[in-house]
Amino acid sequence: MPFYATWTQWFPPRHGAPITEANLPSQSGKVFIVTGGSSGIGYELARILYGAGGKVYILTRSKEHADDAIARIKAFYDRRGHAEKQRGSLAFISMDLSDLASVKAAAQEFLKLEGPDGRLDVLFNNAGTGARKKAPPTRQGHEYHFGTNIIGPFLLARLLSPILSKTAKQSAPGSVRVVWSASLAVDMFSPKGGVRRDFLRDPAATATRMRPFAIYSASKAANWFVAAEFARRQPDGDDENGDDGDGGSGGGAVLHIAGNPGNYNTSIWRHTPALVVWLLRPTLRHPVHGAETNLFMGCSDSVTLADAAAGRYAICDGRWHPAPRKDLLLALRGEEEGGTGQARECFEWCEERVREFLE
Repeated sequence: MPFYATWTQWFPPRHGAPITEANLPSQSGKVFIVTGGSSGIGYELARILYGAGGKVYILTRSKEHADDAIARIKAFYDRRGHAEKQRGSLAFISMDLSDLASVKAAAQEFLKLEGPDGRLDVLFNNAGTGARKKAPPTRQGHEYHFGTNIIGPFLLARLLSPILSKTAKQSAPGSVRVVWSASLAVDMFSPKGGVRRDFLRDPAATATRMRPFAIYSASKAANWFVAAEFARRQPDGDDENGDDGDGGSGGGAVLHIAGNPGNYNTSIWRHTPALVVWLLRPTLRHPVHGAETNLFMGCSDSVTLADAAAGRYAICDGRWHPAPRKDLLLALRGEEEGGTGQARECFEWCEERVREFLE
């Protein structure tokens, strides 16, 4: 990978994001889920979407933290006297990504609250964990980083696929989306091919031979892989104009896109040694800029279904990766296409891990 491709993610151009709080169009009538929306990037994202008129569900573990975040978001706009702007709404749903039963319960609660005529325009799979030494297994016995960063979000996306597809049939093509948060670590530290095949065969044994940051990096590469696989498995629509015959124009296709939001001063570093955080601190930005990257992936008209199906990967401040690692690009393609098929294997591995919770 060229040096520039790494440098520009550590030090992105300032004030270059194409979509910000200042120019985000009204989101009135749209419904969003933001996982981990009570702090960091998720908090800023929920705040901006609410301020633009969106209906925002915050899915996180702590009701106390969520209630505090909702109060702070509302107070933010009260202090600034934005009475002329139509605000949206905010709601909390309890969810622990490391417990698949909790993920299923959260999805069911969301569908209950939305009701039979409900919708979901964008699922922001924002929440996750950083590298953690001696991490415990998840509730279902999965490796901690993979369980929290990819298996839990994968299940959530699978359970909400029907309402996403229904909303897509009523919406402009490519406007209904799932955003998968990856990391600069994908470029810098993930193993060859992104996710090791021996890990997929025997996660417990392989994890003991890997450093926590390597496992974390691989779990974030998996986010890119499953996003690309979801995108490639989408319906094309019922006719050449994308009309599904039911009054919509989206054909039911949901746009799945992954990207690196950037490096920010958030709680993701809480398990990182203090010296490392101290050394990195000058490069860590305010999390609002990470929310802007998510807005690019979730709301920009310049991000298309074709981009998603091609496995394009976004980077901080709403840009496309200039030069992804060749081994990762090969992993995105099947063997019949001259690739290694590792993204497909990762997707199918996740599917098997969540199967019992889809019934």
